[in-house]
Amino acid sequence: MQDSPDRIYIDKKDKDLFNKLDQEDMLKFKGRRTRKEQFLFAMAIGFKNDICHPLETKKGWFNTRDLQPEDEALINAIAIHKARSVEILSQRAEVYRIAEEYAHGGIKILCNKIKSTPLGTFDKMLEKELYEIHKNLSF
Repeated sequence: MQDSPDRIYIDKKDKDLFNKLDQEDMLKFKGRRTRKEQFLFAMAIGFKNDICHPLETKKGWFNTRDLQPEDEALINAIAIHKARSVEILSQRAEVYRIAEEYAHGGIKILCNKIKSTPLGTFDKMLEKELYEIHKNLSF
């Protein structure tokens, strides 16, 4: 297994979008969101919408040591789905690159959704969307 990168990156052009997301009153859990939480949310939105774009210029966003086991599980699941193989897990740099590319696509979608919904309705819209996804899951 190769060495694991010590940082998760975002595209430098996305920094202002992530900062703007933190200023929004929506989706606040116990105050400010961490950079990790912002990243994982954007990554999930990118994955859900199948929008994955390579980073043009990298900016370190947070340390990989801040990832909890459940965060790693989510990132790993997305990488396995994208690569169509569990073999990808032995290539941590590639796993994180996939996550970064989904976050790069997802942050734009997320910011556009927030801007285009009336004040106070984004949380409800997201809740409804998540409910529909859960309802359609087959276990």
